Amino acid sequence: MQVGDLVKMPGSMLRDDEGEAIGMVTRTKPDGINRGTPRIRRVQIYWIQDKEYSWEPAKWLEVISERR
Repeated sequence: MQVGDLVKMPGSMLRDDEGEAIGMVTRTKPDGINRGTPRIRRVQIYWIQDKEYSWEPAKWLEVISERR
């Protein structure tokens, strides 16, 4: 998983049956903040539908389109 990849979170559902949330990886290195679980690799995602950023465990995400 690298910056620029499009990802989805399998099992996630948007409201009104819009399907799964789609996002883009924006950072793969932590921002220096200990998020309570340093053993879990997290990546920053920009969620397109929600227009917001969040740090998610990489193992929860599935790459649907790799950056070229």
